[in-house]
Amino acid sequence: MTEKKRRSPEERLAELNKKMEQLKAQKQRVRAQLSQKERKERTRRLIQIGAIFEKQFPKMAEFSLEQVSELAAALGELVKKERQAAQAAKKEGVSQ
Repeated sequence: MTEKKRRSPEERLAELNKKMEQLKAQKQRVRAQLSQKERKERTRRLIQIGAIFEKQFPKMAEFSLEQVSELAAALGELVKKERQAAQAAKKEGVSQ
């Protein structure tokens, strides 16, 4: 019958520290993979959005980044005003 050798508290502590370092490294690798996946998804989404806008506004390909930014800001304001108008109309319909 083989006897299991009992480890000293120092040996157990050293073993646990080693495992903690391994888990820490593994956690870091998983975080890096997740971060890389998120970056790739974001890049894909941005490319798709850009393609959609370029399809809807063919001349946009000739715009400078500043002009595209101004167009996006104007579109954002337009959407905001439309939302506010829709909410106001909805409130008026409810109060009548």
